[in-house]
Amino acid sequence: MNFLSQITNKSEFNRNVFTLVTGQIIVQVISFSVGFIITRLYLPEQIGVYSLFVGITTVLTVISTGRYDAAIVVEEKEAHIKSLWLLALLISFCFNFILFLMLYFFSTPLLNYFNIDGFKKWVFLVPLGVFVGAVIKATQFYFNRHAAYGKMKNSEIIKSSFNSVFSVGFGFFKYLSGGLILANLIGNIGAALFLIFKLPHTYWQEVKACFNAGKLKIVAYQYKNYLTSYSLSGLLNVLVTNGTPLFIVYFFSEKIAGYYFMAEKIISIPIGLIVASISKVFYQKASELYREDKTQFLNLVNRIQKKMLFFLIPFLILFAFIAPYFFQLFGKGWEQAGEMIKYFAVFLLFSNWVSPVGTISNIINRLDILLYFNISIALFRVITFYLGSLYFNFEYSLLFSSVVISICYVVFDVVLKGKIKTEIKGEKIT
Repeated sequence: MNFLSQITNKSEFNRNVFTLVTGQIIVQVISFSVGFIITRLYLPEQIGVYSLFVGITTVLTVISTGRYDAAIVVEEKEAHIKSLWLLALLISFCFNFILFLMLYFFSTPLLNYFNIDGFKKWVFLVPLGVFVGAVIKATQFYFNRHAAYGKMKNSEIIKSSFNSVFSVGFGFFKYLSGGLILANLIGNIGAALFLIFKLPHTYWQEVKACFNAGKLKIVAYQYKNYLTSYSLSGLLNVLVTNGTPLFIVYFFSEKIAGYYFMAEKIISIPIGLIVASISKVFYQKASELYREDKTQFLNLVNRIQKKMLFFLIPFLILFAFIAPYFFQLFGKGWEQAGEMIKYFAVFLLFSNWVSPVGTISNIINRLDILLYFNISIALFRVITFYLGSLYFNFEYSLLFSSVVISICYVVFDVVLKGKIKTEIKGEKIT
């Protein structure tokens, strides 16, 4: 708790972060414990197909709402918040209906082109997975806006618990081909239902009042840049941060994607305890602070990043050395997953260093900078993996890609802070 209490003098901030951290501890303990069982029940190729499903649904969930859900946190008017929530889910429903039709007619040639045979049976679950993910994200943003972090915490615990129990259950009964995919879907549905039932009693009446073309048009126009540049930014960013298995399957193999997925999943457990929790609280708190005092806003950013480095650097160095031995506990052959970590540790360092304050571009309304950044990292991910597949083995390709993208994160951070400093100077002059 000393680490958290030094981040900021705002006791409310500390309490909110601590609430989410306790939830993350439970979630990660469940995931970590089940990981030992899953690697013995499922083959790396089967985990690779699962990572493909998670990657695709994660990528599409981000854009399926037109990013209007993210605007919920920065919006001040309660009526507009309900309109944004409704608009996000209506767009997601239409998006996934069209996606289902496209998959119905074009999934076979598409999957044949990418040579993903193991995914053919489960491709039609993608639209459902994306819509359920959109419900979770939009409703969590609503609770984030109102600092209801206990409900957010419990939804994550439910999702992880359902996912873990059904993953083991399907594996135990030898339903291996899609057991992990179905378990993931069940976990998400459980979390979505919990969040829906936890909405205030008056919520649905207020949402019904927002079911009006005129009211929806107002917020749609007000946040039109979320639909355009921010949606594209989100798509590109999640392709790099969560969709790496997609690139690995295309340029290398499903088996290697399975090893990478487990390596990233395990190392993200301790990092997520701190980073994910701080990121959610920061977005809500920083949105208020930016309007009140930009100097204090920048100080908060710098304090968080300084503390993050003190945590991330020693942890990643230590884990990179012990990971190959640690992953032997997951079963024969899994030490290869541990070996991968040292090749993308630098990417984890800089992506997580920027992650808690990655919403700055939203808060200062400079989504154009975010778009340029995400275009850059997506292009460099494709280029570096393509060149790596031609000239290097997978490990060196991963290292090459991680270093290049880490440089992009540093440049992004410098540019954003420069814009904030310019605004502060402008206010002092006026």
